[in-house]
Amino acid sequence: MQHRLWGGRLAAGAGALALALPSAAAAEWRRGETAHFVVYSNGSERNLRDYAARLERFHALLRTVTRAAQDDEDLRKLPVYLVDNARELRIVQPGLPEGVDGYYSAGHQDIRAALIRGRDDDLLLHEYTHHFMSHYSPGSYPAWFREGFAEYFATATVDSRGRSTFGYPGLGRLQTLHQQRWMPLEQLLTASPMELERQGQRWAYYAQSWLLTHYFLSDAGRQRQLDAYLRALRAGADPLDAFFGNVGTTPEGLTRTLRSYYQRGMRYSELTLPPLAPEITVTRMPESADDVLLIGVDMRDGADEDRGPELLAASRAAAARHPGDALALTVLARAEIAWGDAAAGDAALRQVLEIEPDNVEALLMAAERRIEAAHEEVEQDALLAGYREAQSLLGRAYQADPTDYRVLAELAMLRQSAPDYPTENDLQTWRLAVRHAPQVLGLRAQAATALLRAGLTDEAALHLTPLADDPHGGEFAERARAQIERIRERPAASGAEAEVSGQPVD
Repeated sequence: MQHRLWGGRLAAGAGALALALPSAAAAEWRRGETAHFVVYSNGSERNLRDYAARLERFHALLRTVTRAAQDDEDLRKLPVYLVDNARELRIVQPGLPEGVDGYYSAGHQDIRAALIRGRDDDLLLHEYTHHFMSHYSPGSYPAWFREGFAEYFATATVDSRGRSTFGYPGLGRLQTLHQQRWMPLEQLLTASPMELERQGQRWAYYAQSWLLTHYFLSDAGRQRQLDAYLRALRAGADPLDAFFGNVGTTPEGLTRTLRSYYQRGMRYSELTLPPLAPEITVTRMPESADDVLLIGVDMRDGADEDRGPELLAASRAAAARHPGDALALTVLARAEIAWGDAAAGDAALRQVLEIEPDNVEALLMAAERRIEAAHEEVEQDALLAGYREAQSLLGRAYQADPTDYRVLAELAMLRQSAPDYPTENDLQTWRLAVRHAPQVLGLRAQAATALLRAGLTDEAALHLTPLADDPHGGEFAERARAQIERIRERPAASGAEAEVSGQPVD
């Protein structure tokens, strides 16, 4: 069911944003796990349960609207960190600009979202839509549609009875359309967001991408035009020919139509889903979480070197306050190995694994330490022995959590120097890593390199396509596009060698 908007104001009530949450003063960390999320919060348990349920309902809305497959219960769950204020948010992610109340990050060391409770959640819903799209529909899409689709769902609401709305415009986007000069459609359809940001056209780009997406998705006939355009793009057609050939108008004509569309009245959609009461398991985290949880998340990405002494001191102080605590010791181990006494870090890891033999973070760090030590060995036998020890530790980590893409990637990379690499088992390991973290485009690049070496060029091209189409991919996207062109120009050949990128892309 759709409702009309006039002049940016709601003509039929859609209710308050479903994810606007009250703040909580409690400073006790809890962990709430659902089918698709792991939510960490230092607020009240009620607040945590409410937020986790709302995220699950938003996921259900996306899956219903996109008709995504439902066989996803074994996939990695997205960690979400709810914090009290901007200071805590910037412990997790130092350097965030002022006024930013949340963020999403997908990299080789972690995929996560974090936000301040009670603030505007449009950013999280925008980024989760990207996250969802990468999982369930990781094909080739132009940059404008990726961003416009995420904006389209960023203002969605879903209540506990299943009543939902989506497609309601953010006032900031409407204001941009009113006040800023529009870029030509030809530029919108072909330029990258990075290029437009350098030109100072970031906000116009997002607003027009949202408007164009809204225009297509609000009408069944226009949706068919959009589908035909996307199919033509995937077949290698020129972007502008594919677009205007299927839409059946000129850039000037469509620009006039779009101006009329948003000025005279737009539609938002209303959908009633089956009521969802998701199962949520809440556990209380150790007292050490207040000292080390957020800095541990920051360190996982590799904090800046100049912050090392501060983080090391905080980790040591926390471990002293919480003796024998596995979480505090895990964070201490990472800090000691990075900036302090590596031997003390190794000792902390051993202590963690005595307390929690299946601690994935500790097993991963211990395996990395074995690999580093093996690389310093002169004798081949010692090198291989170190690799076997690392492989054993990673095998334990995989048994503890088969969805951890970092473990799978380490297992696959450990095999790269073997003379028979890649075996079918190696390829399957890369496939699983990508399946659990399709948002980490560097994994796709590494998987594609292995597939190309095995002569599986068509499958390699499928992995490269999202990287080639990444609106923020820069030179790595260009390399992926060039590789896809080379694949198209030659028949598949067993043992074909190719290197997609010289370093991982996050």
